[in-house]
Amino acid sequence: MTAAPEPRHELLFMCADTGAVVRLTGSGRAPHVTVFLASGETLWGLAGARGSGLARVGDGRSELRVSATAALFTAPAHIVRDEPPAARPVPVNLAVTVEPSGVPVALPGRSPRTAAVVQATGSLGVGSVIYRVRGAGWASSLAAEAGEPYGSRARAVFQDRSAAYLTDGPDAAAALTRYTDLHSAPVDDFVVRGPERGPAHRLRCAVGGRSPAVVAGELRDTEQYLTVAEPAPDGAGWAWWSATPFVFVRSGVTGLGLVERTVRSASAQVPPAAEGLPDPY
Repeated sequence: MTAAPEPRHELLFMCADTGAVVRLTGSGRAPHVTVFLASGETLWGLAGARGSGLARVGDGRSELRVSATAALFTAPAHIVRDEPPAARPVPVNLAVTVEPSGVPVALPGRSPRTAAVVQATGSLGVGSVIYRVRGAGWASSLAAEAGEPYGSRARAVFQDRSAAYLTDGPDAAAALTRYTDLHSAPVDDFVVRGPERGPAHRLRCAVGGRSPAVVAGELRDTEQYLTVAEPAPDGAGWAWWSATPFVFVRSGVTGLGLVERTVRSASAQVPPAAEGLPDPY
């Protein structure tokens, strides 16, 4: 009997002290780890998870320990699955305590998905350097049968302790929080500017409801972004995933987060126009 596929779980948090953006994603106990350091360095690799695993993160207090050998990039990076990254491998160790800041919320749409705001504290080791990390972020899950989530997504945490989770496409939805008040809201407008394949440059999202909010942002560092190309699940071409740390603003309050885009492409190669950002971007 074939086991049912597991849901995909994610943890993303932004360190308030170091400016690091840490992302873990996977359907089992060996997640992919992506780290964007404020120094401009990017780390990407497949990890082995110990402790609670990603499945429980966001449901209650969890102890998460992750070890990986990651590729270290000091410039924009493009990775093609099954091709070794042309970067120096370094050990990455993450040990954090993750606590939810409120009850998870179900996002509307055709694919079952939930999101919760969390607090993460602990340590991040990169090579021989150890950072103390402390910050807020998002834990989320997506049903395995949902397929590849093509489109754009932004997750941010602001200095006033509010947070935003924004998605576009057919299942466009948002989750907003103020302290422990987390609720879903409709997306009135979601605009992402940047090359068709590659990183987002600017973002603007208007979130409706009784108290409309506008979230805007731009990439933190023009030389720090990651793209990963892999065969599309249905065999039709390639799926390109890109991730870029962003600086956000909402009602005059600044924040930090990540913008991700997933698009289809006929090729895994970077087109010449996407190799750099226009000036001004």
